[in-house]
This record gives sequence, C-alpha cells and structure tokens, in this order.
Amino acid sequence: MANLCAILTQRRSQTFWKVCLRRRETLPRSTGSSGSLRRDRMNIPKIDKAKLLRGIKSFFTKNMALKVIAFVFAMLLWGYVLTDQKPLREKDVPNVATSFDGEAELIAQGYCIRGDRSEILQDVTVKVRTQITNYAYVTPSTIIASISLRNISDAREYDLPIQATVTSSLGVVQSITPATVKVEIDQLVTKTIPISTTFTGELPEGYWADMDALSTTSRLDITGAKTDISTITHGECVVNLSQKTGTIYSTFDVTLYDKNNNVVSTDIVIGTLPTSTIRLPIYPIKSVPIDVENSLVGSDNLAANHEIIKSVATPATVRLVGDQATLDKIDMIELEPIDINGLDVTMTVSGTLIVPEGVRLLDSATVAILLEVREMVISQTFEQLEIQVHGLERNGKVSLSIPAADLTVEGRYSLVSILSRSDVQLFVDVTGLTPGVYKLPISVLVRDEKATIELTTTLSVAEVTVTIDQSK
Repeated sequence: MANLCAILTQRRSQTFWKVCLRRRETLPRSTGSSGSLRRDRMNIPKIDKAKLLRGIKSFFTKNMALKVIAFVFAMLLWGYVLTDQKPLREKDVPNVATSFDGEAELIAQGYCIRGDRSEILQDVTVKVRTQITNYAYVTPSTIIASISLRNISDAREYDLPIQATVTSSLGVVQSITPATVKVEIDQLVTKTIPISTTFTGELPEGYWADMDALSTTSRLDITGAKTDISTITHGECVVNLSQKTGTIYSTFDVTLYDKNNNVVSTDIVIGTLPTSTIRLPIYPIKSVPIDVENSLVGSDNLAANHEIIKSVATPATVRLVGDQATLDKIDMIELEPIDINGLDVTMTVSGTLIVPEGVRLLDSATVAILLEVREMVISQTFEQLEIQVHGLERNGKVSLSIPAADLTVEGRYSLVSILSRSDVQLFVDVTGLTPGVYKLPISVLVRDEKATIELTTTLSVAEVTVTIDQSK
C-alpha cells in the first residue's frame, strides 16, 4: 500500500511539470536582451511565476479526496509495521538511583559499610534496548540499580559491580556507567558513651525550671563501623529554654565528640540517630508577702504599758511556684504561731512559713522576725503654767504679753505618768538684753535636760512679747 501511494505521488508530480513545460513552450521568445539570448542558447525555458503558482495550487487542490485516502492508508501501514514488526531501539537513561542489596545480611554477620553513603550511592547511566513502542516509558523510575553485598565475609575494600534491571519487561539492560563502585566494609561494633545535658537561653520572666527534677539520658549506645565508633568518647544534648512556659518532655539530638572535643558526624551511626529524652518541669512563679501580724500570739498581753510598734519579716516576700490557678488564689503566706506574751523588749525571733497546699516554696522556710516593743506612749497636759523670766538684771523690770501658757508632754509611760506641775517649767531668757521690746521663744524644762530631750513637748503659744524697762 505504501508503494502504491509513492507511485501515485510520483506520477502526479511528473504530470505537473509536463504541464508547466508545455505552457512555457507556447510563449513567444524574447530577443531584446543578451540575457534572453543566453537562455535561448542554453534551451532554458523562462518561468512565468504566476502560472507556476497556479500550477502548484492546482496540484494541492485537485483530487484532494484521493490524496487524503492515500495519506490515511500510509499511516495505517506505518502503524502496522510498528505494532507487528516491533523494531528495537537503544536508550541512554541518566540519573538512575542506586541502592545496596543484602545489607541486612551483612549487618547480621557483624559487618557494615563505612563511609558517606551519598558518595557511594551516586546516580548511574543505564543503556537499555527496548521496543520502539516502549521507548517513552523507559525512565529512571522503571530501572532498579543495586550493589550486591552478599557473599562478603571480610572487612576490607571491595570493587563491586553495579547491577540493573528494567521493570515490567520494558527492555533489556545493555550497559551501566560507571559499571563498578568501591565500597569499604568494616566490623560492626556498639559502644556506650556518657551523655551530658546543657541549657541555653533564659526562661521568660515569671517562670522557673525545677532542675532538681531534671530527667535525662545519661548513657547512650551507638552502633557503627569500628574505625569510626572507636573515636567517639562522649555526647552532649543542648536544650534551649527560650520561650518555654511549660514542662519540657521531649527528645533532643545528641552531638557526638571525640577525645579532643571535636564534633563527630552522626552520619557514621547505623540505626537510630542518637537522641536524649529530657523531662524538665517548668512552673510559673509568684512572689507573696509574709503575714507576720496575724501570726503573733499574745500581742494584747505584753508587759504592762508596752506595745509592739513594728513586726517585720526578713525577707519580706518569698517565691512560690505551682499551677497558675492555685497561685492566683494565694495573696500572702502565713507563719506558724509566735508567742509574745509578756514581751517587754525589742527582739528578733525565727519564724517558720506555712506553705499552702499545691505549691512549692523556692526560698527558705525559716525567716527572721523583728519584733520592736516599747513602752506605751502617753501624754499629759499642764494648763496655765507661769512663764518665768531668766537672766534678768538686778533691779530690772520686765513685763510679758501673756503671763502663762499650756504645755502638753508626750513620751514613755514610765516617765510621763509620774510628772507633776512642779516638774515642769516655762521660761524666757533675757540674759544680756537691753531695755526694749522683744519677741522671745518660750523654753521648756521637764525635770532635767535629759528627760526634756527624750520627751516631746507642745506649747499653746510658741513665743511671747517681752518688754524690758530701764532700771531706776
């Protein structure tokens, strides 16, 4: 059928050119130029472009149905050739991934692969012979390339062949590039190393980590090639506390080190990567004041005429940790009862805190309590005490704007309660003053100078106008 189409096409082409030549011969020859003479001598017909285009158009537009049938028939014949004859083609497939075959058996024998697996298992190019109908389906995903580790019984370097197969019978492998790979086999060993835990960062303000309750992985077994594992001496787990507001309970990667504290890559470890399980309780913190006053027993039964003027704990506040809901209910912390019956002097005593249920005290449970005790302070008022004049010269004469004033005396009960009018003096001092009118302060003397300094005195008037007359 294909030959028939070719013959028809050839005959049609010959007919087309014969028509063109026949039409060319009917045209008159031009003798007006040397170019035309040369064409005549060479018997080259002059081509009319318009007629040529009409001829081409006629070729492609006439008998269109026959041409379409011939084309379809040719396509059917070509499809028959492809499906029935199944011609073969070769295809180079790059970027085919490789893998190890028999690694589990190798490990069971006490051996393992040493080195960077990504460098050993590099992609290869596989040449596949396949039918043309399967050509497009042969891709890297349809090819399995592997390196067999079977029949290895010694720790040394091997030059192993790479094997490949095509899935679903899509073709046959012709070659692999590269064809071999170097693999180092070492003894498989397990070593136990100590693991330390360090912390970085700071907890947010208002939170506390209970380091006493810290739970970590203290020792770890690592498995791998003997040459590599033997260099590892210890491991470290680093936990970042930044932004942590709740208990940490998780696994963290472990960094491996050699004896010189150089980091050793975990790629050499076979099996599970080294990790440490960390549990660290983290709680919110609340500072609360110590309630001293309500812890005192007998504050109304001190020594006679004594009172407590100050009761202070050192420290004044303590820190509690616990569940946030529980902390929110606590405004202060109490002390075990402190007996102060009959107390008559200032003293410092120890107090023991009562820790509320459900929380933990971060500070010491014992605090120092300062109890400042003194005699009661009372006052006594003396009315219309005569204002005396001190320092007046002999035969001098003086007059005061007011002759008397009221005085209130405040101080210790034992001192104030025994005072009488005769113990108190009010006076103005005119020593060295010349005749004239003066405003002088009123001075107070209670018993003696020492008592006067200890007591607090208040006058109804602070000063008086004093008139000194010329002596006669």
